[in-house]
Order: sequence, then structure tokens, then C-alpha cells
Amino acid sequence: MLGGWFYDKYGNFDNKKFLQLLSQARKQEFKKQKRESKGFSQEISLFNSVSKKELWQFVNKLSIFINSGIDIKGALGILVKQVKNPYLKRITGEMRKNIDHGISINETMAQYPKVFDPLTISLIEVGEKTGQLGRILAELDTNLLENIELKGKVKGAMIYPVILLSLTLIMVVFMMIFIVPRITESFEKAGSELPALTKFVVGVSDFFMNDWGKLIIGIVGTFITIKLINMSFWGRSFFANIMTRLPIFGYIVRQSNIVYFIKSFTILLDSGVLLLDSLKTASRVVPNLLYKKELIRIKNEVEIWLTISKSLGLNLEYESNVYLNRLFSEEFAYVVSTGEETGSLSESLKKIGRNYDLELKRYIGNLSSMMEPIIIVIVWFLVGTIVIAIMLPFFEMGKIAKQI
Repeated sequence: MLGGWFYDKYGNFDNKKFLQLLSQARKQEFKKQKRESKGFSQEISLFNSVSKKELWQFVNKLSIFINSGIDIKGALGILVKQVKNPYLKRITGEMRKNIDHGISINETMAQYPKVFDPLTISLIEVGEKTGQLGRILAELDTNLLENIELKGKVKGAMIYPVILLSLTLIMVVFMMIFIVPRITESFEKAGSELPALTKFVVGVSDFFMNDWGKLIIGIVGTFITIKLINMSFWGRSFFANIMTRLPIFGYIVRQSNIVYFIKSFTILLDSGVLLLDSLKTASRVVPNLLYKKELIRIKNEVEIWLTISKSLGLNLEYESNVYLNRLFSEEFAYVVSTGEETGSLSESLKKIGRNYDLELKRYIGNLSSMMEPIIIVIVWFLVGTIVIAIMLPFFEMGKIAKQI
């Protein structure tokens, strides 16, 4: 069987056939383990997931071992013992076994696209082919760590105000359900006329008390509708477009995607990956779908001998240039044009990438500082409105008492 099925007509070993067989065996083994464990085994992760931090730790340790002079098989053998995530441990063991069968690390990684991103797979492939795996792993290690830190800052800037506003709404709902009804009940028994603001607050309180089911149905329905829309390509494009146009957070989305592109694109170019392949891989690294489509468009136009700067929309042949690309700034296009003319595209992009990264971090820091007083004002406004609505009837009763 090995003499024919796994070899082509020229007698060369066929990796594709072997990988196909391994993939089928992996699926059968997973089904068997799932039946035996009934879904509760510690050896099988519930979602078969690996976090970005765990992936970085894997690459970091592999880089240290390889650059210390340990061969790849020995490094993977040590990693099998050190990796804590059961799913990643199983993948690492599979990498080590596959080396004996002529399967490279990047080919094994390609079987797990949800764990290893296209940038990691492409760089490992280049490192294995050029014999510079240690250097590339070191660069990949730094890149992954920087991306984790950047994503943490971006998520923090987006989630922080949402958490504070959510806590504020919970407090307002609590006051509407447990405080407002008890206070207004005494005024209703007295038969006194309530002020307009108090009536409005009481109406909102009654809605929370009596029609809370409609509110929950509305929230769940909205959530399901968004999920269904997001399942289609049009829906994902629609939401991606909205994210880039948000008043305050749109800048963070645009700038972070550009930084992700620059980091992945330059590290690919420096590793010896061809320009078109670098653009294609970088398009799969950026998170926003609109940027993915834009980079694929640029890659297709570069393929027909158009420069990247012209594909971005920069045309220096005319005295007055109208630049219309809103995803990449005109400054970015000029830097790309300079890099293409001088043959130092990677270095030019690295310089502007560092500036964009620092500018983005400053913006996020300033935004976090600015959001705190704004949210405090919103909290005081909501709570103050409820307190004033509760106190107004007391003022009205005081006026009536003076007249008597």
C-alpha cells in the first residue's frame, strides 16, 4: 500500500493523500472519544478552542527551544509536556508524530484553521523552507504579543463604557421596580394630582412592573435578528461598514485594522514571502470584513501590474489629486508610494505603523479618561431625574399646605 497509494507516478511521497487520511482518522478518533466520555472528559475541551494568549505562549516557548539549539522534534516533545490546554496538547503531539511521516509543522497547523491564523501558518512554512525557523519564530513571538496587547486595549476601550452604562441601567431599573412604586402609591391614595415628570416616571415604572415580558422579548428578538443578519455575507459587510463609521469608536476600528495589516504585511515581506501572497495572507489577518475586501481588491489590481499606492487611489500624475479611499488615509498612501519608489516598502510601513500604534494607544487612553466624566454625567442625569420626579409631589403638597 505504501508503495503505491502514498506516492505519485514519479515515486515522490504525496503529502496531500497522507494528510487526507490523517484528517479522516482524526475525525473518527474524536467521535470515539466523545462517545466514550459523553462530553465530560477532561481530555477534550468543550469547544476545542485555544486562546490567543495560549497560542502566543506556545510560539514563545517553541521559539526559545529552537533558538537554544534544540531540534524541532525535541522542542515539540518538551512542549507536549508543558502545554496545559488539552486541545493544544493533542495538536502538539500530532505535530511531533507527523514529522516522522514527512509532514511539516505548517501542514499540520493548516488542519486547524481555528487555532492557527493564516499569518502563523505562512511564516512557519517560510521558516521551514528557508531554514530560518528560529528567527521567524522570534519575530512571530513579538508580533503575537503586540497584537494581544493591542486587542486588549481596543476591547477595553469598547467594553468599558458598555459595562458602566449597563450597571447604570441596572440601578435605574432597580429604582423603577422597588422604590418608585412604593413612594408613588402614597400619593395616589391621597388623591393628589401628580406633576407631568412624575407621571412619566410612574409610567416607565409601571411598564417595568407589568410589561417586563415585552421588554425581554424585544431584547431577545433584537439579539436574534442581529445574529441572523450577521450570518449572511451582506449582513457582516453591513455591520463592518457601521463599525468603521461610528462617531468615536470608528477611529479605533479603522486605525487598529491598519496597524494589524502593517504588522502582518511587513513581517511577511521581511520573511521572504512574495508581495501578492503577503497581501492575500494579510487580508485574512485583519478582523474587519470591509478591510478584508479592500485588501483583496488591492491584491487583484496589483496582480495586473498596478502599484499598491495607485490601487489605494493615489495618483500623482495629475496636479490636483482627489483621494477617495476612506479606509486608508492619504498619508498612508503617500508612504506606500514612497516605499515603492525607493524599494523600501517594508521599512516605510514599519515607521508609519509605529506612529499609528502609538497614536492609537494615546487615543484609547484619552478616550478612557474622557468617558468617565461623561458616564458620571449620564448616571447623575438618570438618577437625578428619578429623584426630582419623586420629590416634586412633596413640593406640591407643601404649597397646598401653605395655602390652607
